[in-house]
Amino acid sequence: MEEKMGGSNGEDSGEDQFPVGMRVLAVDDDPICLKILANLLCKCQYQVTTTNQAIIALKMLRGNKNRYDLVISDVNMPDMDGFKLLELVGLEMDLPVI
Repeated sequence: MEEKMGGSNGEDSGEDQFPVGMRVLAVDDDPICLKILANLLCKCQYQVTTTNQAIIALKMLRGNKNRYDLVISDVNMPDMDGFKLLELVGLEMDLPVI
């Protein structure tokens, strides 16, 4: 992840800044919510990977534990709820989950 910070226009205007290049895994079974979230994160200059299943997200995370900086997950999903995903990620890797 790059150390520089970037805002909406790339200049330091005193507004809240976002870490450029943060690698985020977004998980949501609702395709509209997932697309909106991904678009918002891309505007913050994050590198976004999406999946609509918590089970797939867990496989992706287990496959490369250093690939992501953050997981953002829905809570209510049919295959596994977001709290269970949070529990498993917390037990297996040091990664923040929202």
